[in-house]
Amino acid sequence: MKANGIFLCAMIAMHQLSASVVAQTGSMPKPFDPVVTPPATTNPPQNPIDLQHEKAVGPQSETAATSVAGGSWPWESNAMTGDAFGVRSSLQNAGLTVQGTATLDFVNVINGGQVNGFTMLSLIDLNLTVDTEKLFSLKGGTVFVDFQTASQTRSLGELVPDYWGYDVINSLGSFTALAQYWYQQDILGDRLQVKFGKIDANVDFAVPCTGLNFVNSAAYYPATMVQDMPTYPRQAGGVEILATPFENFDVRFGFFDGTSNYENPSTGTMGTNTGSHGMSTFLWDNPGSYFLIAEAGPNWKFGDHKGKFRAGWFEQTGDTDISGMNGPGVGTGPVGAYAYANQHLFEPIVDGQSMGLEIFGQFSWSDPTTNASQWSLMLGSQWEGVLDSRPNDTVGFLWAYTQFSSNDTLSTSPGSSEAIAEGFYSVQITPWFSIQPDVQYISQPSSISTANISGAWVTTVRLAFVF
Repeated sequence: MKANGIFLCAMIAMHQLSASVVAQTGSMPKPFDPVVTPPATTNPPQNPIDLQHEKAVGPQSETAATSVAGGSWPWESNAMTGDAFGVRSSLQNAGLTVQGTATLDFVNVINGGQVNGFTMLSLIDLNLTVDTEKLFSLKGGTVFVDFQTASQTRSLGELVPDYWGYDVINSLGSFTALAQYWYQQDILGDRLQVKFGKIDANVDFAVPCTGLNFVNSAAYYPATMVQDMPTYPRQAGGVEILATPFENFDVRFGFFDGTSNYENPSTGTMGTNTGSHGMSTFLWDNPGSYFLIAEAGPNWKFGDHKGKFRAGWFEQTGDTDISGMNGPGVGTGPVGAYAYANQHLFEPIVDGQSMGLEIFGQFSWSDPTTNASQWSLMLGSQWEGVLDSRPNDTVGFLWAYTQFSSNDTLSTSPGSSEAIAEGFYSVQITPWFSIQPDVQYISQPSSISTANISGAWVTTVRLAFVF
């Protein structure tokens, strides 16, 4: 009787285990099976800052990845490699999330600019996110390590010498680096987070909208920060404090290494490029060059439609590299302010897919005695699911303008301006692969007014992969 009971229990247990395995990945793990993780890891995080991070960065600015729980490969899986032999799901269950992206931009200047011609840009990003609670039983901790390699066949400035940057993955030449490595600790539950390490500041600051697909840098940060913000490809050592002091209100402060913008007034020696170096110039070898930024503002909902507003301030300290009509020089670092807002107008659900229209804008101002860009304005919109038959496709439009300072020691085009218009349609072939045609028009695309370069029409075809 005892033997029969043991046999019966064993058979029931095996049947339950078999049913569970078949329901998840089949009889045994196979290449490209979907990742299946416990409900606690597949649900979106409740922390409002983490919720923003899910979609708030572009291809050049990776942040901590959320667990992947895709469907069957290839049309439903959200990663090109799926859950090969169950490795991805096993790592995620242990607290290790591996993510990779590749972006290829085929850029062609078809009219205007300095030279009509073609260039190809590439960016490959591989990163690892560690949940310290799962791995080490350290509650509220996150470790993030991000490797990037980028290249281009021809300098973008050679084709169109614009100010803002008409391709956000422009690496300014070859770029291979451990781009980010930081540790973030939750304090006081989800009300306070502290991040320390080598960081891309544009992940947490001056991010005007979610799920960015735009090619032009104007969608990502204001023109007044083009020269100084420690973002790709010049990420930098720093400390961030991210707080939600009360419901639906965020406060953030960042203190970063600003050595990339330093110039020695006596020797003319330029500062170290923080993107290709480590933390030394932040921790113990800094020449007095730092970038400070802070922002605060509310979140809200009109019905189910989310919105937010942020106002911020920034400053670059120390002797700073400048360039004006009379050539390069050294000056006081810029100081300025900015504000941005976005609003989802509607988010209908069709066949289980989230769709919606979002409008957004950003304004910035900087002291014209310290910054080549005196003020800038950006307005845009993007609509996911504009076609019922293509619920995951996205269409977007953007207009941006920057006014240059009249100070000829700071600007090579004093008193002039630059305007940008962009439109794209992103075709989501699978959750892990998209093709995006994009067109831009850039008026007066030169920071040298005497060059008299005509407005440029630029077309881009972007291929984006998640693996």
